[in-house]
Amino acid sequence: MTLIACEQTQDKSQKVSSSTIDDSTHTPTKSMSDYSPTIEKAHPTARRLMNEEFYWSPIEETAPFGNDDGADTYAGFADWRQTHKTESPKEFLMEQIDYWGYPTFDLNETNFDKLKPYLKKSDLGTRFMSGIDAAIVSIAFGQIYLEGTIDKDFKELAKTSIKRQLIPEMLNLWGDTYKTTRETQLNKMLDVLNQVD
Repeated sequence: MTLIACEQTQDKSQKVSSSTIDDSTHTPTKSMSDYSPTIEKAHPTARRLMNEEFYWSPIEETAPFGNDDGADTYAGFADWRQTHKTESPKEFLMEQIDYWGYPTFDLNETNFDKLKPYLKKSDLGTRFMSGIDAAIVSIAFGQIYLEGTIDKDFKELAKTSIKRQLIPEMLNLWGDTYKTTRETQLNKMLDVLNQVD
């Protein structure tokens, strides 16, 4: 690790000095910028299909990598995938949900009446569900970004998670101002998933 210090000289200019300290407590496998997907580094299929700015936004809540859960999940998935190339992304998803300590629900369910008990079980029910769905979307689009494809079973799971977030009761949680934007972006992501082999 390099520490840089600035000190002021008599003529009010700044003098920069640096020193190197050996920090062996953490050795990242990648630089932090590698955990933020960019269109320039994307697989050609991702560049072709994810052709709108919102897909690459680090702050757009609906974007695959723009919310906290999606960004964290992508970073973990990108590392995990390096040593688990033949395993189902669902294995990583379940590890991530377990790591977060989020209670699970039927990930194939889109009927709001059947999802209500989960949502009412905790004050954070909608937060947990939205976080898990964001993780699913992040992994699916992360796989497109890295490999240009999605495992068939995981693609169906991602489509289901987007459909779940398109349930009117779930969209209404985002308020009148943002829900139309969210609905439009979710439908665009669903369209991308339908185009991936």
